[in-house]
Amino acid sequence: MSDNLHQKIDELTMFQQIDKELGATLNFDRVLVLTIDWALRRTGAVAGMYLTLTPDSANLMPQVALGFPRGSVKYATENPMSFNTGISGRAARTRHIQVVEDVKSDPDYIEIIPDVCAEIAVPLEIRGALLGVLMIQSLATDSLNQNNIEFIKRLAARASIALDHARLYQEAESRADETASLYAASRLISSSLDREMALANATQSITTVLRVSSAIIADLRAHVQQAVVTATYRLPTARNAPDNLPPVGMIIESDVIPEFQAAVNNQRPVSIALSDKRISRGLYDFMTTCNYQSVMIAPLVVMGSAQNIIGEVLGIFIAGEGRFERTFNYDEVQLAEALSSLIASSLRQVRLYADVRELEAIKTEMIKMASHDLRNPLSNVVGYFHLLTMSLETLLTDEHRSYIEYVNRSLTTMKSLLEDLLTLERIESERGASWTQVDMTHLVEDVVTGQFGSAELKKQTLTFANPAVSLRVLGSATQLRQAVTNLVGNAIKYTPDGGKIEVRLYPQDKRLIFEVEDNGYGISKERQARLFQSFYRAHEPGTENISGTGLGLSLVKTVVERHGGAVGVESEPGKGSVFGLWLPLATALRHLLTR
Repeated sequence: MSDNLHQKIDELTMFQQIDKELGATLNFDRVLVLTIDWALRRTGAVAGMYLTLTPDSANLMPQVALGFPRGSVKYATENPMSFNTGISGRAARTRHIQVVEDVKSDPDYIEIIPDVCAEIAVPLEIRGALLGVLMIQSLATDSLNQNNIEFIKRLAARASIALDHARLYQEAESRADETASLYAASRLISSSLDREMALANATQSITTVLRVSSAIIADLRAHVQQAVVTATYRLPTARNAPDNLPPVGMIIESDVIPEFQAAVNNQRPVSIALSDKRISRGLYDFMTTCNYQSVMIAPLVVMGSAQNIIGEVLGIFIAGEGRFERTFNYDEVQLAEALSSLIASSLRQVRLYADVRELEAIKTEMIKMASHDLRNPLSNVVGYFHLLTMSLETLLTDEHRSYIEYVNRSLTTMKSLLEDLLTLERIESERGASWTQVDMTHLVEDVVTGQFGSAELKKQTLTFANPAVSLRVLGSATQLRQAVTNLVGNAIKYTPDGGKIEVRLYPQDKRLIFEVEDNGYGISKERQARLFQSFYRAHEPGTENISGTGLGLSLVKTVVERHGGAVGVESEPGKGSVFGLWLPLATALRHLLTR
């Protein structure tokens, strides 16, 4: 009785230590090593092994083994153990503990270590789901007595809980890693609007996120049922991969590969292994040529709108694995779908950007052609018209002179419009790499001084609140001068004779503030929102006879925004307006030097 009590106390102490050790780690392999080690120490057995389920849960494969000679275990990931093989397979199949005291008489026994007499195989389960099998082999039959069997059963139950905790932790870590890799991939994929670079980034992201040896992206030519290879990438760390990637530009006849069609038509990834009996002849030949063991084919789909839920398929990507055969699990399929959406969105952005660039180039060329082609004829018209009016001066009536004045105003407007178009085109095409520090205090003072003559003609008071310090910004002096001139000139133009105009320049935090205030005609609220649009003119009472092209404020907005700032206006009809802009001071705008 005393011996039995001591044994129970020793066992409780041992399980207390076991619980402490198993609870102290969330590392899957560490839990297994501790479990097998405790089983060997308690039973005196010579070797132990934990066999986990394969990804398809159809077979077993060794995960941790202690006491077995190196190379003696022939089963592995590439060669799993069937549930119909071995005592461990029987334990997995029946979900019952297998205690074999004489292994030589058991037809399912698989010899690994000579002279083994006894074996015990315990299925590890959690919430009715099989996790794997714990197998212990002993050289002595008496090592598997009832006490040791009960110990191993209790040990297996504790190990199941610890393994489940470790599994949950691993899954959480895996989700975090997947999220991080997908985030990194999204940043990489969307980092360039150059098509070749975007494709290169996309193929690299496929191999990294899905952990495959290589990737292929192909455009689809649906009308001729062909796929054209546009980018390939081999994982640098997959040195032993035999992947034979197709050359860029290679045409794949997609009509003979129904798996391509299935991925595109269903807008879902399709994964298949070379050994799969369902594989089509066309895909088998393609995979054999590329030396692939497994592939996942995913359509590059841009999701449709609420009115048209069917997405646009831009192409496909092929995630290929040439090192070994693998089955892509549900999580990996979900990752592939997320990747395909990211890549498709990026490629659409690249295409739209290319379209915009092409339209911009056409617009620029048309402006240049129109401006240059019209400038010379217009100059001729102006010149000959002046000659004509001078030669007919003595014959002109007052009515004739009013017609001539109207023509002169129209010619001046046309000339200003052409000049504004050329200026706007030049500003939009100019790059920021040649920008320098511009002394805005000096620039504004120079512009205001140059506008005194125009103000005096209308008997206006034009003042400049000089900050008496050098306020510098980073940019183009020519562009900034044009913007300042336009704002001051507009104030003079839209302020009646005898009005007042004040120009202000001052720093505020890390910004330069420039304002032009007048007591002119003012602008109604509903018209202010469109003031900076090209060719828009706000016709307020009193401004009907003021000429203009509607490009001046648009040009100001373009210049200011290219310099990292913004424009604004405050106005009230009959009381005047305050037009303003802000620009980052030079210290806050150094990064634009690299544009």
